Amino acid sequence: MTRDEVIDLLTIVAATDKRTVGRSDVTLWCGYVGDLEFDDAKTAVIEHYRSTRDWLMPVDVRTRVHGMRTARMAGVRLEAPGVDPDDTAAYLAARRTQIAAVASGRGVRQIGDGHVG
Repeated sequence: MTRDEVIDLLTIVAATDKRTVGRSDVTLWCGYVGDLEFDDAKTAVIEHYRSTRDWLMPVDVRTRVHGMRTARMAGVRLEAPGVDPDDTAAYLAARRTQIAAVASGRGVRQIGDGHVG
């Protein structure tokens, strides 16, 4: 997420639980959840407040996003990357790219489709 997206996320949180958010909160939350995708984090916040009145913490967002990403990977079979399998670095980089795409919800095809793309 960008810093502006973290601000947008905290704006949603503050509108829900009436917390005050300042510059230091934004900086800290950037460190806590800045590596997540905004849409996933936003969904996690919404799901959190749909199911509980508990105060939202960064770990709550991370836990829910992890669950979403794990669910996206379930039932997906990745094809071998289209790179030379003897080039270990290139193969692993391509595989990480595939996994990131599926886990983030981009390019998902279920088992039986034959590939991810």
